[in-house]
Amino acid sequence: MKIETSPLQIQIGALKGNSFYKLIPIFSEDVKDELSEKYPLQISKKVFTGEIGQEFKDETGQIIYLGLGEKEKLQFRKLISLFFKFGERILKWDGMGLEIFISKTISKKFGADNLVYQIANAFHIGSYSVASLQTKKKEKKAVGTVSFHLEDISAVSLANNGLSKSQIVSKHVNGARYIAHLPANYFTPDDFVSRAKEIAKEQKLTVKVWDEPQLKKEGLGGILAVSRGSELNGKMVVMEYKPAKAKKKFAIVGKGLTFDTGGISLKPPGEMHEMKYDMCGAAATIHAIGAIAALKLPIHIIAAIGVAENMPDGKAIKPGDVYTAYNGTTVEVQNTDAEGRLVLGDVLSYVSKNYKPDYMVDLATLTGAVIIALGHEAAAILTKSDVLRDSLQKASQSSEDRIWELPLWDEYGEDLKSDIADLKNITGGGKGAGTISAAVFLSKFVSEEIEWAHIDIAGAAWRKKASGTQVSGPTGYGVRLLVDLAKELAGK
Repeated sequence: MKIETSPLQIQIGALKGNSFYKLIPIFSEDVKDELSEKYPLQISKKVFTGEIGQEFKDETGQIIYLGLGEKEKLQFRKLISLFFKFGERILKWDGMGLEIFISKTISKKFGADNLVYQIANAFHIGSYSVASLQTKKKEKKAVGTVSFHLEDISAVSLANNGLSKSQIVSKHVNGARYIAHLPANYFTPDDFVSRAKEIAKEQKLTVKVWDEPQLKKEGLGGILAVSRGSELNGKMVVMEYKPAKAKKKFAIVGKGLTFDTGGISLKPPGEMHEMKYDMCGAAATIHAIGAIAALKLPIHIIAAIGVAENMPDGKAIKPGDVYTAYNGTTVEVQNTDAEGRLVLGDVLSYVSKNYKPDYMVDLATLTGAVIIALGHEAAAILTKSDVLRDSLQKASQSSEDRIWELPLWDEYGEDLKSDIADLKNITGGGKGAGTISAAVFLSKFVSEEIEWAHIDIAGAAWRKKASGTQVSGPTGYGVRLLVDLAKELAGK
């Protein structure tokens, strides 16, 4: 399954010829001084005031002015969000390009490398459609070039760095978005294996796959328990990137439920179709290692995913059943819709024992509770590791994949004690702190000497309205975060 790419070509420098618009961002306080002489009627009549997101097009001069609002109030995330629409728009034009003017003021305020990186990401993501199964034929058009024209010549080198990074990272963000949006009959656990192998082939990574016989042999009871009700076998996939100069070992673990009905504890039908997105953690994991390898970051990466389909069936695991996890822990399953933690528990304990990473994070669309807490604006992180907390905060700031920390206190795990097994998979005290108790459950499968953090991406993985650097629909959340986190950890 080949990794898809955006059709856009983006470069640094002025465009030649005349088949392009000049896109000029402008602050509201500069509109009168800079545009009154050229457009006296439109400015005096307040046709264009420069408020944020407002556009004014001069067709004769082939110029689009883009309002940025007040200089002191401009936020980076809001600025980046303005460019998604241009990514969509340029594909509707037939060979018409876009030259984006970057003033010294803006490049100094936000940094030329990060500015170009995130604007280029917005173009690549905005121009990439995940509606891959639509049969209506689209008119073939030439795609115009996008270029950054920097007023500050000394910032060109930094801008090129940002653009080079975007060309790699945005490809993998879109790759994660693409497979996340595919319905479960188009993207199965077997397809996850194919996708991982394609990424491994492209980046010359090693890849290992555990099918049902290997899962049984190794005692990966959580993955087996979840997949019992499906006709499709569960899998564990481990990819590895090991550069010669790597000093640290960083494991990324992803939850890959290609569809989650809730099993016997069946979900309400209203929005069950969205449960095809329950594999977004695993999608981000395998694409992040692809991007990290392509960027040649000097850190040893293990990317491990557990993939399965959670279905109700006569053979499905039932509320009250007990299974044995990979690390020997017996778990009473009181709710079969809390299945992701069963899969993750096996993978976390397997990676802990067999790879012994210095650092480990897991990404999972784990709880609806995190959406109640944070909405769709951020993922929750839970960790007792100071080094990972610090590194995640820095990676979040640079990547604009937002995070917010919740406590990982032992008290939240008191209600996970079972009267028949070592653990139960949910607390008995109602819905309170569901995100935290889920993380405490996962902590039972991680070796104490490993610096570990749990990232619940249930709210950030997909959304109905674009915001900041996140597009609507599947967002590819986590790929940018993990790339910058790997860079941070490589320097520890």
